[in-house]
Amino acid sequence: MRNFRSLFLFLSFLLPLLAHQPGHAIPVCDVQDYNPATGFSWRNGQTVTITGVLTCPAGIFVPSQTSMFMRGLDGDPCGVNIFTFGIGQVPVELGDTITVRGVVEEYILSGGDGAVTEIVYGEGGLTNIRASDTVHVEPEVMVTGGVGNEINEGRLVRVTGKVTGRDGSREITVNDGSGDIAVFDMARAFESDPTWGNLVMGDLVTVTGIVSQAGPGPPYLSGYSIWPRSPAPPYEDVRTPQCIPDTTIASARLEIVDPDSNKVNIFCPECPGGASMVIIKYAGPNGWRTQLRIYDVAGRVVGTLKDYYTECGEVAIEWTGRNELMERLPVGLYYIVVTATEPGTGNVTQDMVPLVIGKRL
Repeated sequence: MRNFRSLFLFLSFLLPLLAHQPGHAIPVCDVQDYNPATGFSWRNGQTVTITGVLTCPAGIFVPSQTSMFMRGLDGDPCGVNIFTFGIGQVPVELGDTITVRGVVEEYILSGGDGAVTEIVYGEGGLTNIRASDTVHVEPEVMVTGGVGNEINEGRLVRVTGKVTGRDGSREITVNDGSGDIAVFDMARAFESDPTWGNLVMGDLVTVTGIVSQAGPGPPYLSGYSIWPRSPAPPYEDVRTPQCIPDTTIASARLEIVDPDSNKVNIFCPECPGGASMVIIKYAGPNGWRTQLRIYDVAGRVVGTLKDYYTECGEVAIEWTGRNELMERLPVGLYYIVVTATEPGTGNVTQDMVPLVIGKRL
């Protein structure tokens, strides 16, 4: 009994230490978990290893700097800034799955502003596990008033609201009725972009970007803003939804076709003569939040292909049988579902199409 008790005490001491070793992968949300007294990550100063998907390639700060953002996998939606000194541009692109080993640091400007949580890595600290064959990385759709929270820092988000303020050529304020959030063009990519430049008070705008922070001082729990990544497709970072009256629809609708516009319920890219992708056509009422998701036969969400506040008219996307993390779904029966939700009222309209993913025998 005494030996068992000694072993138990030893393991109780050893296991927490092992869990904090540099080689032990931890969730990105664990890095962003913070001390409310300081606003700093509990992991500040620790060497950590994380794995996730690249949501913003290098260049959002200064093109010559290797500073980028990534998010966790599966149920780990948090994001974080990945930064390095003295290392040239790394061969990674938007959508790549990467592993990073580095030190958690809270970046503070010389004037005292900041507390951006970074993971600073050195030579050999970044590994590209899997290259993406698409630049599709779906953001988390949020209300504007919910963005300004420390746990959202570094996260790729999308908001839709009206322009309620403008400060020069690089910053606007957007509000969907839940609260303001600043949108700041850190990359100076929008200075000559007509969509950004022509925005005026009251315009409806959809913004996709990285949540960052420039808190004025301790405890560094304020000063949040969204940084769009680029004005060029496929990012669609700043858009002004517009509607032609005769294209409006009253309910969600969905259709799956092959490249020859034939309706399909079986998708087998490995089969002889099988198409490499299907085309999913969907639509929702203008201005409603429209989610295009994949469910398995047990009713579990296995992929989110789109999550957007829709413009009027039909949207068509090419789908190769992968989820938003570019993981190929196994063979089986799935349900492709489009759900449109009206802001404010919560009214819902939905459409669904079954689809079998097969393989060559």
